[in-house]
Amino acid sequence: MSRLSVTITAPIILISVLAVALTVFLNIGKLDRTLTELEDSRLRFTVNALRDNLETGLDLGLPVNGLGNAQAAIDFEAAQDAGIVAIIVRDPAGVPVYATGRTPDKQDIRVASPLSNDLGVTAGSVELHYSRRAHDAFMSGITGQLLEAAALATLLTGVLAALGIRLWVRRIHRTLGTIEQAFDPRAPAVEKPDRQAAELALEVNRTAGQAGRDLQEARAALSGPDAAGARL
Repeated sequence: MSRLSVTITAPIILISVLAVALTVFLNIGKLDRTLTELEDSRLRFTVNALRDNLETGLDLGLPVNGLGNAQAAIDFEAAQDAGIVAIIVRDPAGVPVYATGRTPDKQDIRVASPLSNDLGVTAGSVELHYSRRAHDAFMSGITGQLLEAAALATLLTGVLAALGIRLWVRRIHRTLGTIEQAFDPRAPAVEKPDRQAAELALEVNRTAGQAGRDLQEARAALSGPDAAGARL
């Protein structure tokens, strides 16, 4: 590949890499936000179902620590999804009254909802902690696939750009070589002359020759006897 081809191809490949990388980055961010919203919606549905179940007892006038079905309800819900880290029911002071699962981590997804009786008085809260491992594993797999696709797209773009520019540069050299040979027969022969360039060069050469002959005739006319007599 000639230096001109490299000079033209390199910026095109660089721009392609940046464009593909930006597209992948934006798509990953959009997918992560969408997945987070879906997970939050699903977990909030679970928390709301638990809240409705627990508030049935609160409507009867029972305190949070007197809800006999609370522990069984959160144990049952936690058993439905292995991704649930913990479910905690707290009293109005925020003290855990019922809990299931293990100690939650700061990295976990947390969804909470207040508990209130039929008078609208807040009697506590229920919160669900969900592991991010499934979310992170999914995003990691998708990111890897997108990066592989981006690398392949960049490679194909680079190859096609290099081939296209190489053909374009060869066409330019062929055109210039054809023009040079048309003006100077001693110039190296071109394997496949550019017909249009050859016709254009011949026309320019013919026009230039005619202009040269016209100039010589004008000079001869100015230096002839008639011109000398006119000056006298």
